[in-house]
Amino acid sequence: MAKSELRLKARKMREGGESVKGIAEILGVSSSSVSLWCRDIKLSFEQVAELERRNKDPHYGRRGKYLEVLKEATDSKKLKLKTEGQKLVNGLSKREKFLVGAALYWAEGFKKDKMVGFANTDPEMIKFVLGWLIESLGVSPALIRLRIVINESHKYRIYEVHKYWSQLVGIPMSQFYRPTFQKVKWNKVYDHPEDYFGVLRIRVLKSTDLLRKILGMIEGLGKNK
Repeated sequence: MAKSELRLKARKMREGGESVKGIAEILGVSSSSVSLWCRDIKLSFEQVAELERRNKDPHYGRRGKYLEVLKEATDSKKLKLKTEGQKLVNGLSKREKFLVGAALYWAEGFKKDKMVGFANTDPEMIKFVLGWLIESLGVSPALIRLRIVINESHKYRIYEVHKYWSQLVGIPMSQFYRPTFQKVKWNKVYDHPEDYFGVLRIRVLKSTDLLRKILGMIEGLGKNK
């Protein structure tokens, strides 16, 4: 394309409010050439404001593409590291599961009660601990009782929440105690309140002796420094 044609196109684009750098990239010329060709063109207040907005927008133009590439690379790295982490713990032996369960109880279990108890919001942790109680410690599922602790603003969802936990852990709703409703008012508004299922508390009936044994396990873990 002739230089005169490029100059005319550059001026037309500049009059339309395009930036000097943007014109240079589109036409494949230097920014200094565009600046020289368009130096007499005055942009309107609205055009200047739009260019400033673009300049601050991280998702506009090359920066947007750069951030997109960066995000893809970051996501790929996260997935790779996550996969590597999963491989490190795959295939736990019975003893390893036993010890992991004891460590989790040490961290989150009820230690000053007369019954074995555990509470958490993490579904995977809840399933692991229930499996530990049943498979590693020989607890009968019939002795397990569950209670949901949830904010009262979700009282209208309580059947749904009960059903969620019951299906997740494979324990019938008949073994759930009445839920406990927290009366704390939340100031924060969550984007997906339907994903909130409260805290699940686990109790094991007739488990005073088992609790004493678990406390011994924890003491044993503490001595292995």
